[in-house]
Amino acid sequence: MKRFLIAGTIIVAIIIFFGLAGQADPDYLKDMGVSMPLPLFTVFIAIIDGFNPCTMWVLTFLLVLLISVSESRKRIFSVGFTFVVVVYVFYFLFMSAWLNVFFYIGFLDPVRIGIGLLALLAGAINCKEFFAFRKGVTLMIQEKHKNPLVRRIESMKNVIKNGSFPALIVASVTLAAFASLVELPCTAGFPIIYTKILAEKVFAESVGYYMYLAFYNLVYVLPLSFIILLFGYFFKGKQISKKHMQIIKVIGGLIMIFLGIVLLFNPGLLMLV
Repeated sequence: MKRFLIAGTIIVAIIIFFGLAGQADPDYLKDMGVSMPLPLFTVFIAIIDGFNPCTMWVLTFLLVLLISVSESRKRIFSVGFTFVVVVYVFYFLFMSAWLNVFFYIGFLDPVRIGIGLLALLAGAINCKEFFAFRKGVTLMIQEKHKNPLVRRIESMKNVIKNGSFPALIVASVTLAAFASLVELPCTAGFPIIYTKILAEKVFAESVGYYMYLAFYNLVYVLPLSFIILLFGYFFKGKQISKKHMQIIKVIGGLIMIFLGIVLLFNPGLLMLV
């Protein structure tokens, strides 16, 4: 009964938002001062994207394992922040690639419609996880990739406990690089939407686009950095649970659906100042 109530609430919220987004006049809202600056929009999307259950699952699994074999705060921070730096670099390169794709193909309506439909589809799949976790079509880490990832993490036990710091850093970089590649289907939605919107902005210098990407990724890794600090200073914590993953997925899915509706039916609302 509870799930039916939640599903009904989600459907009603989408219908209401669809009605409001379709009727809103971008020029009127702008004249009223109701427009979101691009830096604030960047923070909003990046922080939502940052609560990514796939990346959080890998990181917390790694930290729980680390704490079980070592109480060295130095090692916790070394492994954790090495992981974050590698994730930052991979995500930045991934978003840079999409930015250049949009520069190349231009700002045609079919592109906007395609991204809007992609956002609706990805959002719906993410919302589905709340009701049918990992069943059917999913953007979560696939089981065929999850088991090798778990084995790679567990293979680090000896390095974590007895290995030198250079060996520990190399192992952390390798693990983070592998995890970043495996997680791409889980994380692709928001970066594609954001880079599409960013590509439509006009900056005096092209470096401005990459500064926004760097800023986006800095905000993106803040939740991961906070988790590392909690583990490092309190030496306790649990791997992110299925329930937490479902909540994060449904919230992110809804926001993705809302953005998809705006892109499809009233893109002028995203002409950020």
